[in-house]
Amino acid sequence: MTAASDSDYTPAYTLDNTWEAARERLETLEVSCDPFTASHLDKVGVAPGWHCLEVGAGAGSVARMLCERVGPDGRVVAVDLEPTLLADLSLPNLEVRRLDVVVDELPEAAFDLIHTRLVLVHIPQRNELIPKLVRSLRPGGVLLLEECDLTKAMTADDGVFRPSFEAMYRPVLEAGLDIYWAPTMPGLVEAAGLVDIVELRELHTFTGGSPLAEFWRITYRQFLETQPYTDAERAIMEEGAAAIARPGGQYVSWEWITVWGRRP
Repeated sequence: MTAASDSDYTPAYTLDNTWEAARERLETLEVSCDPFTASHLDKVGVAPGWHCLEVGAGAGSVARMLCERVGPDGRVVAVDLEPTLLADLSLPNLEVRRLDVVVDELPEAAFDLIHTRLVLVHIPQRNELIPKLVRSLRPGGVLLLEECDLTKAMTADDGVFRPSFEAMYRPVLEAGLDIYWAPTMPGLVEAAGLVDIVELRELHTFTGGSPLAEFWRITYRQFLETQPYTDAERAIMEEGAAAIARPGGQYVSWEWITVWGRRP
Protein backbone atom coordinates (compact mmCIF):
# COMPACT_ATOMS: atom_id res chain seq x y z
CA MET A 1 0.00 0.00 0.00
CA THR A 2 1.32 3.41 -0.91
CA ALA A 3 0.23 6.86 0.14
CA ALA A 4 -0.89 9.44 -2.39
CA SER A 5 1.85 12.04 -2.71
CA ASP A 6 0.09 14.80 -4.63
CA SER A 7 -3.50 15.60 -3.76
CA ASP A 8 -5.55 18.64 -2.84
CA TYR A 9 -7.77 16.41 -0.75
CA THR A 10 -7.76 17.21 2.97
CA PRO A 11 -9.45 14.57 5.15
CA ALA A 12 -12.09 15.75 7.61
CA TYR A 13 -10.91 14.43 10.96
CA THR A 14 -13.82 15.21 13.23
CA LEU A 15 -12.56 13.30 16.27
CA ASP A 16 -8.77 13.50 16.26
CA ASN A 17 -6.89 10.61 17.87
CA THR A 18 -4.20 13.03 19.09
CA TRP A 19 -6.68 14.81 21.37
CA GLU A 20 -5.76 14.52 25.06
CA ALA A 21 -8.68 12.25 26.02
CA ALA A 22 -8.96 10.35 22.74
CA ARG A 23 -7.73 7.05 24.17
CA GLU A 24 -10.11 7.25 27.12
CA ARG A 25 -12.99 8.01 24.77
CA LEU A 26 -12.24 5.10 22.45
CA GLU A 27 -11.65 2.66 25.30
CA THR A 28 -15.14 3.36 26.68
CA LEU A 29 -16.49 2.67 23.20
CA GLU A 30 -14.54 -0.59 23.06
CA VAL A 31 -16.05 -1.75 26.37
CA SER A 32 -19.53 -1.14 24.98
CA CYS A 33 -19.12 -2.39 21.41
CA ASP A 34 -16.39 -5.05 21.35
CA PRO A 35 -18.76 -7.86 22.41
CA PHE A 36 -20.95 -7.14 19.38
CA THR A 37 -17.96 -6.99 17.04
CA ALA A 38 -16.57 -10.25 18.45
CA SER A 39 -19.92 -11.93 17.82
CA HIS A 40 -19.98 -10.66 14.23
CA LEU A 41 -16.42 -11.86 13.58
CA ASP A 42 -17.49 -15.28 14.85
CA LYS A 43 -20.53 -15.30 12.54
CA VAL A 44 -18.36 -14.34 9.56
CA GLY A 45 -16.00 -17.18 10.47
CA VAL A 46 -12.64 -15.41 10.68
CA ALA A 47 -10.14 -18.24 10.79
CA PRO A 48 -6.43 -19.00 11.23
CA GLY A 49 -4.36 -17.92 8.25
CA TRP A 50 -6.66 -15.12 7.11
CA HIS A 51 -5.26 -11.80 5.91
CA CYS A 52 -7.33 -8.92 7.30
CA LEU A 53 -7.54 -5.16 6.83
CA GLU A 54 -8.87 -3.09 9.75
CA VAL A 55 -9.88 0.37 8.47
CA GLY A 56 -9.96 3.14 11.07
CA ALA A 57 -8.32 1.04 13.77
CA GLY A 58 -8.72 3.62 16.57
CA ALA A 59 -7.26 2.34 19.84
CA GLY A 60 -6.70 -1.15 18.44
CA SER A 61 -9.07 -3.53 20.21
CA VAL A 62 -10.49 -4.99 16.98
CA ALA A 63 -6.99 -5.35 15.52
CA ARG A 64 -6.05 -7.38 18.60
CA MET A 65 -9.15 -9.57 18.19
CA LEU A 66 -8.27 -10.23 14.58
CA CYS A 67 -4.65 -11.07 15.40
CA GLU A 68 -5.82 -13.66 17.91
CA ARG A 69 -8.20 -15.23 15.42
CA VAL A 70 -5.87 -15.39 12.39
CA GLY A 71 -2.94 -16.77 14.41
CA PRO A 72 0.74 -16.86 13.44
CA ASP A 73 0.02 -17.85 9.85
CA GLY A 74 -2.36 -14.92 9.32
CA ARG A 75 -1.78 -11.19 8.99
CA VAL A 76 -3.64 -8.07 10.09
CA VAL A 77 -3.04 -4.64 8.57
CA ALA A 78 -4.47 -1.88 10.79
CA VAL A 79 -4.75 1.54 9.15
CA ASP A 80 -5.83 4.92 10.43
CA LEU A 81 -5.51 8.55 9.43
CA GLU A 82 -3.80 9.07 12.78
CA PRO A 83 -2.39 5.81 14.23
CA THR A 84 -0.98 7.40 17.39
CA LEU A 85 -3.06 5.18 19.68
CA LEU A 86 -1.77 2.02 17.98
CA ALA A 87 1.87 2.71 18.79
CA ASP A 88 1.92 0.39 21.83
CA LEU A 89 0.57 -2.62 19.90
CA SER A 90 3.39 -5.11 19.37
CA LEU A 91 2.07 -8.28 17.79
CA PRO A 92 4.07 -10.40 15.34
CA ASN A 93 1.19 -10.74 12.86
CA LEU A 94 0.17 -7.04 12.95
CA GLU A 95 1.23 -4.22 10.64
CA VAL A 96 0.15 -0.66 11.55
CA ARG A 97 0.05 1.98 8.82
CA ARG A 98 -0.89 5.64 8.56
CA LEU A 99 -3.24 5.62 5.58
CA ASP A 100 -6.20 7.52 4.15
CA VAL A 101 -8.45 4.98 2.45
CA VAL A 102 -10.13 7.66 0.36
CA VAL A 103 -7.06 8.72 -1.63
CA ASP A 104 -4.30 6.21 -0.86
CA GLU A 105 -3.86 3.04 -2.86
CA LEU A 106 -5.06 -0.32 -1.58
CA PRO A 107 -3.77 -3.62 -2.95
CA GLU A 108 -6.09 -5.54 -5.26
CA ALA A 109 -7.47 -8.92 -4.19
CA ALA A 110 -5.30 -9.02 -1.05
CA PHE A 111 -7.55 -9.65 1.97
CA ASP A 112 -9.86 -12.36 3.27
CA LEU A 113 -11.60 -9.81 5.50
CA ILE A 114 -11.95 -6.03 5.46
CA HIS A 115 -13.65 -4.50 8.50
CA THR A 116 -14.79 -1.02 9.50
CA ARG A 117 -16.50 0.16 12.67
CA LEU A 118 -18.02 3.63 12.99
CA VAL A 119 -15.76 4.88 10.20
CA LEU A 120 -17.71 5.28 6.97
CA VAL A 121 -20.35 7.60 8.45
CA HIS A 122 -17.54 10.14 8.94
CA ILE A 123 -16.34 9.99 5.31
CA PRO A 124 -18.24 12.07 2.71
CA GLN A 125 -16.95 9.75 -0.06
CA ARG A 126 -18.37 6.69 1.71
CA ASN A 127 -20.44 5.43 -1.23
CA GLU A 128 -17.49 5.55 -3.64
CA LEU A 129 -15.23 3.89 -1.06
CA ILE A 130 -17.21 0.66 -0.83
CA PRO A 131 -16.33 -0.56 -4.38
CA LYS A 132 -12.68 0.28 -3.63
CA LEU A 133 -12.76 -1.91 -0.52
CA VAL A 134 -14.46 -4.70 -2.46
CA ARG A 135 -11.66 -4.67 -5.04
CA SER A 136 -9.18 -5.30 -2.22
CA LEU A 137 -10.94 -8.51 -1.23
CA ARG A 138 -9.71 -11.85 -2.48
CA PRO A 139 -12.32 -14.03 -4.22
CA GLY A 140 -14.35 -15.43 -1.33
CA GLY A 141 -13.27 -12.58 0.94
CA VAL A 142 -15.73 -10.79 3.24
CA LEU A 143 -16.44 -7.08 3.71
CA LEU A 144 -17.81 -6.51 7.24
CA LEU A 145 -19.24 -3.06 7.98
CA GLU A 146 -20.43 -1.95 11.41
CA GLU A 147 -21.96 1.52 11.42
CA CYS A 148 -24.61 3.37 13.40
CA ASP A 149 -27.92 4.93 12.46
CA LEU A 150 -28.88 7.77 14.82
CA THR A 151 -32.47 8.11 13.63
CA LYS A 152 -33.92 6.67 16.84
CA ALA A 153 -31.63 8.79 19.04
CA MET A 154 -32.68 11.92 17.16
CA THR A 155 -36.38 11.11 17.63
CA ALA A 156 -36.28 9.81 21.22
CA ASP A 157 -38.62 11.55 23.65
CA ASP A 158 -36.29 11.95 26.63
CA GLY A 159 -36.26 15.73 26.87
CA VAL A 160 -32.56 16.01 27.75
CA PHE A 161 -30.22 13.80 25.72
CA ARG A 162 -31.93 14.23 22.34
CA PRO A 163 -31.81 18.07 22.27
CA SER A 164 -28.15 18.02 23.29
CA PHE A 165 -27.47 15.36 20.66
CA GLU A 166 -29.02 17.53 17.97
CA ALA A 167 -26.92 20.51 19.04
CA MET A 168 -23.71 18.48 19.14
CA TYR A 169 -24.06 17.07 15.63
CA ARG A 170 -25.20 20.27 13.90
CA PRO A 171 -21.75 21.49 12.70
CA VAL A 172 -20.45 18.05 11.67
CA LEU A 173 -23.61 17.25 9.74
CA GLU A 174 -22.99 20.44 7.81
CA ALA A 175 -19.41 19.21 7.17
CA GLY A 176 -20.49 15.89 5.60
CA LEU A 177 -21.09 13.43 8.45
CA ASP A 178 -24.17 11.32 7.65
CA ILE A 179 -25.68 9.82 10.78
CA TYR A 180 -28.57 8.30 8.81
CA TRP A 181 -26.51 6.55 6.12
CA ALA A 182 -26.04 3.07 7.59
CA PRO A 183 -29.37 1.55 6.39
CA THR A 184 -28.23 2.05 2.78
CA MET A 185 -25.28 -0.34 3.19
CA PRO A 186 -26.98 -3.55 1.97
CA GLY A 187 -27.86 -1.98 -1.37
CA LEU A 188 -24.41 -0.47 -1.75
CA VAL A 189 -22.50 -3.70 -1.10
CA GLU A 190 -24.83 -5.58 -3.45
CA ALA A 191 -24.25 -2.97 -6.16
CA ALA A 192 -20.50 -3.40 -5.59
CA GLY A 193 -20.82 -7.09 -6.49
CA LEU A 194 -20.98 -8.86 -3.13
CA VAL A 195 -23.18 -11.90 -2.57
CA ASP A 196 -24.54 -13.79 0.47
CA ILE A 197 -25.30 -10.46 2.12
CA VAL A 198 -26.37 -10.41 5.77
CA GLU A 199 -27.82 -7.44 7.66
CA LEU A 200 -28.22 -7.24 11.45
CA ARG A 201 -29.86 -4.41 13.43
CA GLU A 202 -29.37 -3.99 17.17
CA LEU A 203 -30.77 -1.10 19.21
CA HIS A 204 -28.21 0.10 21.74
CA THR A 205 -29.50 1.91 24.81
CA PHE A 206 -27.60 2.98 27.92
CA THR A 207 -28.10 4.22 31.44
CA GLY A 208 -26.48 7.22 33.04
CA GLY A 209 -22.99 6.58 34.40
CA SER A 210 -22.41 3.51 32.20
CA PRO A 211 -19.41 3.07 29.86
CA LEU A 212 -21.49 4.18 26.86
CA ALA A 213 -22.68 7.22 28.81
CA GLU A 214 -19.04 8.03 29.53
CA PHE A 215 -18.24 7.65 25.83
CA TRP A 216 -20.88 10.23 24.97
CA ARG A 217 -19.85 12.53 27.82
CA ILE A 218 -16.25 12.60 26.54
CA THR A 219 -17.51 13.01 22.98
CA TYR A 220 -19.45 16.09 24.06
CA ARG A 221 -16.25 17.48 25.52
CA GLN A 222 -14.23 16.86 22.35
CA PHE A 223 -16.87 18.43 20.15
CA LEU A 224 -17.12 21.45 22.44
CA GLU A 225 -13.36 21.97 22.21
CA THR A 226 -13.13 21.57 18.44
CA GLN A 227 -16.42 22.63 16.79
CA PRO A 228 -18.20 26.00 16.45
CA TYR A 229 -21.33 26.32 18.61
CA THR A 230 -23.60 29.10 19.74
CA ASP A 231 -23.82 29.87 23.44
CA ALA A 232 -27.28 28.30 23.50
CA GLU A 233 -25.99 25.09 21.88
CA ARG A 234 -23.13 24.90 24.37
CA ALA A 235 -25.54 25.24 27.27
CA ILE A 236 -27.77 22.46 25.90
CA MET A 237 -24.76 20.16 25.36
CA GLU A 238 -23.41 20.77 28.86
CA GLU A 239 -26.86 20.01 30.28
CA GLY A 240 -27.01 16.74 28.32
CA ALA A 241 -23.50 15.70 29.39
CA ALA A 242 -24.36 16.34 33.03
CA ALA A 243 -27.59 14.33 32.77
CA ILE A 244 -25.97 11.19 31.36
CA ALA A 245 -23.17 11.36 33.93
CA ARG A 246 -25.71 10.77 36.69
CA PRO A 247 -26.57 7.10 37.40
CA GLY A 248 -29.98 5.96 36.18
CA GLY A 249 -32.21 6.96 33.33
CA GLN A 250 -32.57 5.22 29.99
CA TYR A 251 -31.27 6.75 26.76
CA VAL A 252 -31.13 5.66 23.12
CA SER A 253 -27.60 5.70 21.73
CA TRP A 254 -28.07 4.37 18.19
CA GLU A 255 -29.24 1.49 16.08
CA TRP A 256 -26.15 -0.58 15.34
CA ILE A 257 -26.31 -1.81 11.75
CA THR A 258 -23.98 -4.59 10.67
CA VAL A 259 -23.70 -5.72 7.07
CA TRP A 260 -21.41 -8.25 5.49
CA GLY A 261 -21.11 -9.88 2.11
CA ARG A 262 -18.72 -12.09 0.18
CA ARG A 263 -16.84 -11.36 -3.02
CA PRO A 264 -17.61 -14.13 -5.55
